[in-house]
Amino acid sequence: MAERGRPKKERPQLAAAPVQFEQDDEFGLTEMQSAFVWHYTKGGCAQTEAARRAGFSFPSMSASKLMNGRDHPNVVKAIRAEQEELRQKFAITPEKTGSMLWRIAETAFESGAYNAAVSAVKELNQLAGLTIQRSQNLNINANLDSMTKSDIKSRLNELLGVSEDLKDNDV
Repeated sequence: MAERGRPKKERPQLAAAPVQFEQDDEFGLTEMQSAFVWHYTKGGCAQTEAARRAGFSFPSMSASKLMNGRDHPNVVKAIRAEQEELRQKFAITPEKTGSMLWRIAETAFESGAYNAAVSAVKELNQLAGLTIQRSQNLNINANLDSMTKSDIKSRLNELLGVSEDLKDNDV
């Protein structure tokens, strides 16, 4: 008898699953519980699918019991520990960003992609606080047609706060 409904789409695995899972002595997990924790945290699937892949006969009910925290509290602890480890591993920090940008700049320069190298160095400078991007909009209500060149210069200097007179420190 043919299956009814729309056929399920085959989804690619995000990471290659280990061939065999071992008991986790740190949290006191069985092989199947360890497999569930791996599939749930690193396998990129929801709890029911993780239980199915781990080999539980009633995956929905088993996943619910594994995740409720009362029946198997060590499973929840193992999941939280694994998630924290992944969070620290893939966290975006200024140090990681800086080293990545430096590698990009070096490899781009070596391969002749100078625009990419310059862009990476610009980003590094901005990350380090060496450059600050500033823009300023000036609202000038003046009739430029009736102003001379010196009038325009003096008005702009006045708006920008720049003095026209040279001081002893400027030389």
